Amino acid sequence: MPRRLTSDYHYIRFSVSPASSDILTIRKSIQDALGQSFGLVSSHTYVDVLWIADDGSEVVVRIGPSDAPKLLAAVTAWTGSLRLSLVKESSFLPSLLSVDKSS
Repeated sequence: MPRRLTSDYHYIRFSVSPASSDILTIRKSIQDALGQSFGLVSSHTYVDVLWIADDGSEVVVRIGPSDAPKLLAAVTAWTGSLRLSLVKESSFLPSLLSVDKSS
């Protein structure tokens, strides 16, 4: 019987436009997006920025599984100057490495 890998976290890879390699700017945009959509309490959701591309065009964040849908909804509705767009999401971090760039 195959074993299931479980994770206490959910990982999300976003593209960033315009590109920004400043971690504080990215974290502030995530916090502001959550606040705009879900209020003050949600704006303090625990989000780890794990990786930023050298050119600042992509970022990987770690968040609790129950908060992931809220974050995705918030960045979709976000009207700020820094746009985050979903590239891939998973509860298994290494799966974010495979991204089809052919389109």
